[in-house]
Amino acid sequence: MLERKLEGRELHQLLPHTGSMCLIDQVIRCDETTIECLSESHTKGDNPLRNDDQLSAVHAAEYAAQAMALHGGLLAQRTGQRQPGGYLVSLRGVTLHASRLDTLHSTLVIHATQLLADRGNMLYHFTVSTNEMPVAEGRAAVIVHAEERL
Repeated sequence: MLERKLEGRELHQLLPHTGSMCLIDQVIRCDETTIECLSESHTKGDNPLRNDDQLSAVHAAEYAAQAMALHGGLLAQRTGQRQPGGYLVSLRGVTLHASRLDTLHSTLVIHATQLLADRGNMLYHFTVSTNEMPVAEGRAAVIVHAEERL
């Protein structure tokens, strides 16, 4: 489905965030059920998720959520529609394999697979890793704003 890598302004237009809160740098693969993204924003000192100059691995869930939003946006774009806004409502079975993201110097690889999509409810499995190690994995449920459901 994705003919070329997606990055920069074109990518950021599909996210519900602006500025440095857009954590994903590039979409490298996307099809009907999966998306794979890259990010190096965890290495930047101005990452808005940092606290006391540290970035907890729990924030890997936000990277995954942004990948899911991009997946929905790209699917909607294919049909000439706009992705409705949504909420991350649940994280389940999350395993953290690292304690912090800011100590990882390699690019983050964010992979999300849509397990279910039904009338505005979506369930994804996600993994966040580097070339050297897994960082986080789990499942995330997303619900589309009720007034915007298709």
